[in-house]
Amino acid sequence: MDETELSELLTASGFFRFLAQQARLDSDEIKRIYMLGRPWGLWPPDLDISHEAAEIGVDVFTYLAALQPLLDMDAKEKEAQLTAYEATLTGGETTPLIPAVRARVERIAASSKEDEATICRIFHALYAYRQRVGRLSIQKVGASSRHKMEQDQAAAAAKLQRALAAELEQRKNLP
Repeated sequence: MDETELSELLTASGFFRFLAQQARLDSDEIKRIYMLGRPWGLWPPDLDISHEAAEIGVDVFTYLAALQPLLDMDAKEKEAQLTAYEATLTGGETTPLIPAVRARVERIAASSKEDEATICRIFHALYAYRQRVGRLSIQKVGASSRHKMEQDQAAAAAKLQRALAAELEQRKNLP
């Protein structure tokens, strides 16, 4: 796990750099479009990650790791809806559209003065970002758990060694 990558992704510059790479746009341009298009709905609307994690007493990474299967399902559904919308842009409308997707893409395109295909690329980049942060959170929590388990095992082994040493010392002092 690259903890540095996770830390970087959680900064504003890392977020915009990731989106720019994924959407194949300049970082400044991505930032401009993103700010004009807010809110993008990166996370499900009923999810307040930081607040909910604090409320149940776990760190954000543990919370994200636990939610990742649900977030993956949500991302797949949104990606499918976005892909259906993209098909209409090329004249290949074959599946029923979700009006909310069309409205959101067209609203952001109008406010940013960008074409719909560019906005769709940014949405795909946002879903990739969400999945990458989730995967890295899972790895971080797993590594942290392994480290804690190793510490607990080392402490237990040290305690056992001390107890055995004390037992041996007592036996040496017996007549």
